[in-house]
Amino acid sequence: MNETGGRVAPAEPEIASAPDPGRADFPRFVDCAIVGGGPAGLSAAINLSRMKRTVLVIDDRDGRSLWSQTNRNYLGFPDGIPAAELRLAGRRQAANYGTRFLLGRVTAADKDGDRFRILVEGDVEHTGAGTEVNVARDEALGRSLGEVRAGQSEELAARSIILATGVRDPFPKFEGRDECVGRSLFWCILCDGYETSGHRVIVVGHDENAVEMALGLLDFTPHVSLVAGRAGGFSVPESRIADLADNAIPAYRFSVASYPNRNGQIEAVVLRDPKDTRLPVEMIFAAHAPRARNEVARQLGVSLNELGQIVVDSEQHTNVPGVYAAGDATSPHDHQVSAAVHEGNQAACAANYYLYRPVQKAPGQEEC
Repeated sequence: MNETGGRVAPAEPEIASAPDPGRADFPRFVDCAIVGGGPAGLSAAINLSRMKRTVLVIDDRDGRSLWSQTNRNYLGFPDGIPAAELRLAGRRQAANYGTRFLLGRVTAADKDGDRFRILVEGDVEHTGAGTEVNVARDEALGRSLGEVRAGQSEELAARSIILATGVRDPFPKFEGRDECVGRSLFWCILCDGYETSGHRVIVVGHDENAVEMALGLLDFTPHVSLVAGRAGGFSVPESRIADLADNAIPAYRFSVASYPNRNGQIEAVVLRDPKDTRLPVEMIFAAHAPRARNEVARQLGVSLNELGQIVVDSEQHTNVPGVYAAGDATSPHDHQVSAAVHEGNQAACAANYYLYRPVQKAPGQEEC
């Protein structure tokens, strides 16, 4: 459908081999369109391309993999690897097997018979995810790989879709923030809890998730504080505040006036209290609830859970035949790059089976 709810006009498969003069040079009909070019999407692209499928990755260069975080729990990188570096390597690897790249954002999608219709816009508003350096490097690599920027409204068709759309992180806003994300501002204790060992840490958040994160960080460092980060204070029972006190975790019921920082390092949190209290800090964990980017899933009629995450089974199937999902936008949603890569691979395997001719499938599985 288009943005006003109408149907996407049919696109003939032969357009792929004979694009209209003056139109952007990218395949208009593919075996699989992958929406999202982070770890999950690139893993899916690599594996599907190796299965000899035509693959187009559609990405708006506005996701988590362009921040400055370093993954230190990913197998095979004993010294860690920055997410942005892993993304660059993944794009090159996918291109080696024939994956094509389209820069833009999917604004409409629906299913028409045995194919999906997709509209992509290249001129879209960005949330500013990622640093200028990482975005510039990704742009340069994209040009070398033949990435095409979508026009005002590009139309294409696909036999299957993998949604690897990721999430939006509601990080606090302050001058210099983008350089701090992944360096001194974090969001995942599973990814970066180890790095807090012995350091002074502040958790910013008001709910049970924030309380659990603060208590969980005690496994790594005794220097933990909790700041509500909003004028309304905490939204947990007083018994939980008492649990914090019993574990020597100071709890401040104030919003944050500022985050003094320099070259990506947050140096303190200044509270909006009568004394403008300044709390020295080395690492901050933002205990927020990321929002799954589920707009395309909604348009396709894909089931979402109560948090807005895409519901998938163990093989990354959604409830819509031919549509798969992987990565942080899905219901497992554990923010691990290693998990996203696994899910992308599994989604590729499931999509490949869906694309088999009936004779290639076990009897009774022809419609899968």
